[in-house]
Amino acid sequence: MKRILFVAMMLAATAAFAAENDTLIIEKPQRVTIITSDSLQSIRVKGKEGDNHFDYQNTIQLIDSNYVNTETYNKSLWDLMPFAKKKDGEKRGNMEFALIASFGVGFTTAVGTADGVSIPVGPSWEFMWDIASIRIRPWKERAHYFNTGFGLDIVVMPYPQGSNPDFSRIKVLSLTVPFTYSYYPFKQGLFRGFEVGPVLNFNVYSSIKTRYSLNGEDQKDFTRGLHKNPVTVDFMLKLRMKYFGFYAKYSPCNVLDTTYGPKFKSVSFGVYF
Repeated sequence: MKRILFVAMMLAATAAFAAENDTLIIEKPQRVTIITSDSLQSIRVKGKEGDNHFDYQNTIQLIDSNYVNTETYNKSLWDLMPFAKKKDGEKRGNMEFALIASFGVGFTTAVGTADGVSIPVGPSWEFMWDIASIRIRPWKERAHYFNTGFGLDIVVMPYPQGSNPDFSRIKVLSLTVPFTYSYYPFKQGLFRGFEVGPVLNFNVYSSIKTRYSLNGEDQKDFTRGLHKNPVTVDFMLKLRMKYFGFYAKYSPCNVLDTTYGPKFKSVSFGVYF
């Protein structure tokens, strides 16, 4: 509340227009509207000296425990963007940044394996945590977004080797950076929209643990730092429902360096919240 009042006083007292860092200065605004509530803080400025059509709005809102900052304006930056052109020749645009976190869990399996090698779906798991997904809306239409950010991905699956040990498990930890497009046209109903695009994986950790019997005695081997591919790419599809969503991912890249390990690619599917 104090921050909004301070910004309002600054808007009323300024004598120039500029945008630098996090400071916005508007010369002689014609009308300033401030809206506050428990989950919403909004400022709207209509008109300024020399431009009666000037319209600026900034909203900070909490939606489903996620921080959403929406900024709408019609300043000169958008003159470079033809999709923001209005019918009367004036160019306008909208930019929205939303920090959103989500968690997903699903099953994973392998494709493109050698003959006789298989990875069952049941004991293979994937855990995804999108720590901070940044949603960018460059158009006035609110249904279209571009997404990026960073997160973590953990895959645990049986190790595809020719022998038959009692237990063999490979684990890969990745830092993920998505570059996806989403379309959420529906505000009501069960189905809300979809998201699709590539996800860049920086594979920072891997390990294998194997248990087997030798001469009647139980044995266990554990090794860190497998010869994994350091960077891989997934192609992901998300279907967003009202309270949760479904996802599916396919990677055309081999999980391990085939010089040192078997050839296989990963496919996963599950739910996210």
